[in-house]
Amino acid sequence: MILELFGLGALLGAALIAFRWGGRDEMLAALAFLLATLLSWAMDNQYNGTQVNVLAVDFALLIGLVVLALTSDRFWPMYAAAFQLVGSIVHIGSMTETGDFAWAYAVGLIFWSYAVLAALMAGTWLEGRNRRVMGL
Repeated sequence: MILELFGLGALLGAALIAFRWGGRDEMLAALAFLLATLLSWAMDNQYNGTQVNVLAVDFALLIGLVVLALTSDRFWPMYAAAFQLVGSIVHIGSMTETGDFAWAYAVGLIFWSYAVLAALMAGTWLEGRNRRVMGL
């Protein structure tokens, strides 16, 4: 429970930062992260097998981040998309495992989600800094 609250705080903090100091790309990504999190939490999160529904949400987020990376003039969406790809591959890896892997599966998913949020926060910080330098 405490880890879920920490994750929720990190997500909400990153989203608030993006909406306050970010540009269009940062706001779109923050909105996508919030939506993906809500959809994932609405599904079964027992980690007792590959979560196909959460896999679908993660791949949809991956596609959105790749599109953002291809259309953005910023660097951070490439990192976010790469981290999301690795996180999505954790789902694929879980399909090949037949033993008790719940802890490794959960940690793999959670670790890479923090990396995606870190990319968003770094991109937002740089965007905000650039706006201050330009006097916007």
